[in-house]
Amino acid sequence: FRMTRDVAHKLVPKSHPLNGKPALIHSKFFPPLQGAEGKMSSSDPNSAIFLTDGPGDIERKIKEYAFSGGQETKKLQEEHGANLEMDVSYQWLRFFFEDDEELERVGKEYGSGSGEFWSTGAVKAKLVAILQELVGEHQERRKDVTDDVVKDWMTERCIV
Repeated sequence: FRMTRDVAHKLVPKSHPLNGKPALIHSKFFPPLQGAEGKMSSSDPNSAIFLTDGPGDIERKIKEYAFSGGQETKKLQEEHGANLEMDVSYQWLRFFFEDDEELERVGKEYGSGSGEFWSTGAVKAKLVAILQELVGEHQERRKDVTDDVVKDWMTERCIV
């Protein structure tokens, strides 16, 4: 990155508003369902939730394949809570949960092993509900996309 900043200004005209200095874009990626050691891949249909998955597929994938940061027993979970940094369901909730206060509550309860979201099952159920709604809404809107709509969007036009 540093070398790019040192050279970029030589590649653009002096009138460039940023003098050719590049910006930095930070992107955070979803962890795959198997946890940080795995990777999402179209060759492994259980590594991710796809926009074509039905409600049953979403529930099955989250319940069976989403790596848990929870403890092995109820007693240990109540004593130690979950490891939120390792738990895929909680990590995904951080992307999709729109209510920051509710997300914080889920994190506190799951991380401490107490309250409504003390267990991995409760956190996974919350994620399933959110993903089913989101993917379902996408699929409903996608039904309205016809060849004419695509053609209209792909038409070249002046943007200046």
